[in-house]
Amino acid sequence: MYSKRLITLFFVGILSACSSINDIPVDNNQANQGIDSRNKQVSQLNSWTIAGKIAFINSQKRQSATLYWQKNEIEKTESLNLSTLFGIKVLELTQQQDNFTLEVDDDLYNTQDLDRLIYTLTGLNLPTRAMSHWLKGLAFLPTDKVAYHAENKLPMSLTSRYNNKNWLIKYSKYHHIGPFQLAKQLTITQGDLRIKIVIHSWKT
Repeated sequence: MYSKRLITLFFVGILSACSSINDIPVDNNQANQGIDSRNKQVSQLNSWTIAGKIAFINSQKRQSATLYWQKNEIEKTESLNLSTLFGIKVLELTQQQDNFTLEVDDDLYNTQDLDRLIYTLTGLNLPTRAMSHWLKGLAFLPTDKVAYHAENKLPMSLTSRYNNKNWLIKYSKYHHIGPFQLAKQLTITQGDLRIKIVIHSWKT
């Protein structure tokens, strides 16, 4: 049984913007992929790394941190780090196969139900299993609905019913990251909670 506590671990963090050599903003006037073509291509992006900032905002407070997230979906490995402006680690998540280890305040917690563990420790409802799909503008569940931009055919928003809650994801600032067209800004909303993600670096 995990002891329930709200961890005030997020601090405002700033990362210098860094771009890969093929990081080019998407021009709405350029010819772009069709929806099915892009979805098929991006669904094959199984190994990636992002760095940027994440903020959790509700009516009571705003908590934010620097973000580093590396994931390999084929090998089922994952590393997620949140840190302060001064580089102090405040949360570290690692995955090996179906087992997750979460380190907070030098304490280690192991689970196969990451959503429940994070809620137990922080009081936050986070769509952890779905977020790796939503980051790429892809549906996680068959019932997810995606709205596409009329001109460039890229995802503008996605709605989902996940963990018995309604989620809305909005996308902006698309860039060409190598052969992929990926958003660099996302806002995830559920009730009073907003999760804002600004990605400074996509690596594929």
